[in-house]
Amino acid sequence: MKRIVPILSKRILTGLLTLALLNCLSPAVQAANKLNVVTATTDLASLVQEIGGDRVEVDSIARGYQDPHFVEAKPSFLLKLRKTDLLVIVGLELEIGWLPPLIQQSGNPKIQVGAPGYLDASRFARILEIPTGQVTRAEGDVHPLGNPHYWLDPENGLRIAKGIENKISEMHPADADYFGQRYTAFEQRLKQADQQWLAEMKPYADKYSHKASNTSKHLPQAIAVTLL
Repeated sequence: MKRIVPILSKRILTGLLTLALLNCLSPAVQAANKLNVVTATTDLASLVQEIGGDRVEVDSIARGYQDPHFVEAKPSFLLKLRKTDLLVIVGLELEIGWLPPLIQQSGNPKIQVGAPGYLDASRFARILEIPTGQVTRAEGDVHPLGNPHYWLDPENGLRIAKGIENKISEMHPADADYFGQRYTAFEQRLKQADQQWLAEMKPYADKYSHKASNTSKHLPQAIAVTLL
């Protein structure tokens, strides 16, 4: 009987130690299984988080208070890009002044232009103001590929979210059902919110407003306000 007690005590202690070790390793294992995503802007980061949930680790380069046309490149950005699995950009040359050198210098083959980990969100959006003639810098703030502020239209937000869902499902097939469920939930919430916004803007439908900046020109498409 005296020998049984020490044996049981050792087994209990071993079990507790094993359990404690698994608990310590669990967060590390979960983090290793997450898809690392870096986005050009916080808006895109929000969409990735909505669809990816707790299966992604997402960070943005430009912050919400910054003009995404003009972001000062920092060494810390390279660190983010070197370890990411997926880079999501606005595109339409919005980030042309600062992002391409960072991508090249990151040395990460996954996120080079055309690589599987490089996602241009503009591919999924309806783009306004695509120039039809010759474009020169003499015309001022002109985007030769079209207005890059397309995400302000809720319908484009859904299109981008669907594109993100498809991409991360492709990269993490085991989580495809999870991502699909999150997209469906996001779609329902956004459509409900869109109905509320349209109802609130109904008194102003077909009204005229002052000429808007390029940033807000996608908004009238959703609320039927005519720009002067």
